[in-house]
Amino acid sequence: MIKNIYARLILVILIFLVSSVVLFGSHHFSLFDGRLNVDLRELKRGLDLSGGVRITLVADVSKIETAEEEKAVESAKEIIRRRIDLLGVSEPHIVSIKTKEDYRIVVEIPGVEDIESAVALIGETAQLRFKIVNKEIEWSPDKFFEIIQDVDSWKDTGITGADLVGVDVLFGQQEGLNAGGPQIHLKFSREGREKFSNIAKENIGRPVGLFLDNNPFPLSAPIISEDLAEGIISDPVITGNFDLKTARSLSIQLRAGALPVPVKVLQQETIGATLGGESVQKSFFAGSTGLLIVIIFLIFKYGRNGVLASLSLLIYTVVVLAIFKIIPVVVTLPGIAGFILSIGMATDANILIFERIKEEIRWNKPKAIAIDLGFDRAWNSIKDSNISSLITSFILFQLGTGPVRGFALTLAIGILVSLFSSIFVVRTFIKLVGSLGDERA
Repeated sequence: MIKNIYARLILVILIFLVSSVVLFGSHHFSLFDGRLNVDLRELKRGLDLSGGVRITLVADVSKIETAEEEKAVESAKEIIRRRIDLLGVSEPHIVSIKTKEDYRIVVEIPGVEDIESAVALIGETAQLRFKIVNKEIEWSPDKFFEIIQDVDSWKDTGITGADLVGVDVLFGQQEGLNAGGPQIHLKFSREGREKFSNIAKENIGRPVGLFLDNNPFPLSAPIISEDLAEGIISDPVITGNFDLKTARSLSIQLRAGALPVPVKVLQQETIGATLGGESVQKSFFAGSTGLLIVIIFLIFKYGRNGVLASLSLLIYTVVVLAIFKIIPVVVTLPGIAGFILSIGMATDANILIFERIKEEIRWNKPKAIAIDLGFDRAWNSIKDSNISSLITSFILFQLGTGPVRGFALTLAIGILVSLFSSIFVVRTFIKLVGSLGDERA
């Protein structure tokens, strides 16, 4: 039994130390050859805390087939995200919403004050265009990089993303660049395929450039082979030195050219950073004050066990905030409210356990047995109340938007960690002490 308790204590200490390193440290590193970037430098703050702009767009899907509407809106959302990244803005919050009347895209850009520039940046419809190298330019593979970077080398073919009917990610088998890796398969419509074949037959061995939006440089420039020109290969494939995640992202961007979704601004507003700073200070003060009052109550009411429960609450707080940093959770004012509420629920679980232990002792049970029975018999009540709260959080997260989803997410994370804190951490501390050790218990 003693060895088991010490093993549980070591696990609790390790979790606390790791969480502390994550929460209070400043880390930014890459895993899997740069395919996964982990940024633990700071908690991600939402628009209401850092200031910025919020723009609500309405997507015009009147020219899109019903089955393709949702996919088209998702494509437009990814294009908007890519454009915002060009501003150097980190962690924009972009969600698509389906209402009874239309599709909407809500864009929150923290740290941006020029709302007109933001609207101009995201308001254009993405368009994919195919261009070829001018006939008068002498072409050779040795001049590949020189030519594709020369804006004047390219001539428009009249083929656009509107001539595509789909974009898929597949894995190739051919030799060469990224052999066996992810590739992007472009699916032409019948008319688009005919136009592309005519262009391809006249430009065998020369590159065809794929240009997105008004970018002067090609997104990709595959060489036209005889098989592609003669129709042996039905549709072109984009190859490059990219991983699966990049290929999928690129395919979504290209699909936006195939399924253009015009958007118009429904609502726009600027959120002041000063208000966000004041809100953070007030929320921090309210949370700290509430936590302090809870700790005083627990110690006054339950003595030694209250001290142990308070210690577990501090561990709980560090673990939850570390999880917020790892996921990462974009912290908003409603999210902070959800976190503070979860602290109260964790305290409630401790009170249920302590009261059950007191009852068992009044029934003349030995203290060691009373502790076990107190935890076991309180578990059903704790489980039912927390499951009902988790269900509510899930519904809010699925049906809510923006701040409501933030509240639901932080509350759900807090509830899950509170179960671990109340049942595992507190129990470990109490059993390690060996008894309630206080007449008030």
